[in-house]
Amino acid sequence: MKQPFSRLVLPILLIGFAGLDAGFAQSAGGAVKNPGTFVKATTNSVETLDPHFMLSSATMELSFNVYDSLLDHPQGDMSTLTPSLSTTVPTIGNKLIKTSADGTTLITFPIRKGVKFHDGAILNSGDVAYTFKRAILVGGQSSAINMLCQNLLGEASFDDLVKKVGYDAAYKKLDEMVTVTGDSVTFKLPKPFVPFLGIMADGGNEAAIMNKAWCVAQGDWPGTKETGQKFMNMKMEDDPFLKKMNGTGPFKLASADLAERIVLDAFAGYWAGAPSLERVIRRIVPDNQTAILQLKAGDVDFIAVSVDEIGQVKGSPGITVMSNLPSAWLMKINFVMGIASNSSYIGDGKLGPTGIPKDFFSDINVRKAFEYSFDWDAFITDVFQGAALKPYGPVLIGFPTANPKNPQYYFDANKARDHFKKAWGGQLWDKGFKMTAVYSSGSKHRQMALEILKANIENLNPKFKIELASLPWAGYVGAVKDKQLPLTLFGILPSVFDPYLPLFEHMHSAGGYAEWGGYMDLAKKEFDPLIDIVATSYDPEKRQAASFKLQQLDYDNALAILHFQAVENVAFRDWVKGYVPNAQPTNLNFYPISKK
Repeated sequence: MKQPFSRLVLPILLIGFAGLDAGFAQSAGGAVKNPGTFVKATTNSVETLDPHFMLSSATMELSFNVYDSLLDHPQGDMSTLTPSLSTTVPTIGNKLIKTSADGTTLITFPIRKGVKFHDGAILNSGDVAYTFKRAILVGGQSSAINMLCQNLLGEASFDDLVKKVGYDAAYKKLDEMVTVTGDSVTFKLPKPFVPFLGIMADGGNEAAIMNKAWCVAQGDWPGTKETGQKFMNMKMEDDPFLKKMNGTGPFKLASADLAERIVLDAFAGYWAGAPSLERVIRRIVPDNQTAILQLKAGDVDFIAVSVDEIGQVKGSPGITVMSNLPSAWLMKINFVMGIASNSSYIGDGKLGPTGIPKDFFSDINVRKAFEYSFDWDAFITDVFQGAALKPYGPVLIGFPTANPKNPQYYFDANKARDHFKKAWGGQLWDKGFKMTAVYSSGSKHRQMALEILKANIENLNPKFKIELASLPWAGYVGAVKDKQLPLTLFGILPSVFDPYLPLFEHMHSAGGYAEWGGYMDLAKKEFDPLIDIVATSYDPEKRQAASFKLQQLDYDNALAILHFQAVENVAFRDWVKGYVPNAQPTNLNFYPISKK
């Protein structure tokens, strides 16, 4: 059953936000406008509708409402698993989890009968097996698929496995990874993987179950060994599901313009009961001022607001404001150590007054100079009015093994200057540099973070120049993947309450950031073995020791400026009922929502 979209035990996270006043303000309003249609306005466009290639949590909101996963969580309780498309939560006690002496683990999911996809097809165990094989074979890039590939196949990607053992042997391993027996599906893990069941309980985000027959009819992989090589390493532009969806969730896709709006209609045949809403419209607006005006007019039902925008909506007739909502979201300014040669953001590609080399950030002194140039106090005060946290490290505050004693960078102009003078063998300080830092259009916190960094760095040396530019969200995500940007402002939003997820995403060679950031070799040598301990050990002391060491290594290598762990603010019409803040309060579960 689709549970309210809560991805974290909020009381645990609230420990980190002690002293921050969570606000709730409601004003009386008029009659309900369009009671069957819910409209959310956002500045975030959509990069793809394929859940296996979704990289941003804002887009995963759509997958969550259209698809289901095998398991789920009850509201606000990440420590408890509940059935969804699987009728039972596997445990050792019910003999659905079996472990051999060599560590091989078999986990079996009995598949619910009678569940309908939106096209009318009935879910079967073959759909589940196909979903995960397809995700891995075509090179799905979502973090959950990356983690499953690493822990099921032992390689960062299916393509890497093929290069290592050949296609025939690689496909055999993939085929044996997920098997079907009657109405059940069994996963074969070569070694224990602690977060596995949690990943299977993401509510339909990245572990979304797809219908094989429909996928094949759209031109996707037919599910056979003979056709597999043709579909490996699928590019986004070739993905048949770029603008298509067909799940088992409470809403079905009605229309999709990725840059303008997505329309979802209620699915009357939803196995857990039809939703209250008849239609959901996700409207993409150019800026949040437009969203605020539409909310006040009653043309939009829900928006996110920044701290400095709360005053524009608080006290407005018919509008409810919820502020300082804890969010399991850590934002970072990532250094790209191997920028694409054709990037238009590095000038002439040479160190000096008209550009930077593509490996500009490979010098640790450059990275440390940027770290010491960022003013956390000013950023958190100016952008969030103090209602945000400075991270300890890559493990989010409130998560197990987050280390408050981990060393942290801080704003220090003198230390920044010292590292700039050491960078590039002493050449950087004399030659100077010029680069363009890019943020996503409409994102005030990204823009202001770069403005602070730009001002502090340019104040150190008149030869240092940073220009700012913006891209629409889908274009920004594409530029991140293509390594076009010298700096990327992209974060971590773990869907499982476990330190493995943020550590894997941020530091593992298969996690995504290591590839985009250009530290693959470092990750394989120093980070991966420790992350493997966090993944496989049920000994809390061993997990903590490995996690603490990884947090120290992140600091030592200055992989990114970990600039805030967020709180969120939302505003909605007071006729909206059933909204429950989750671990990212601006991402909605539309299923329990109604308008009354």
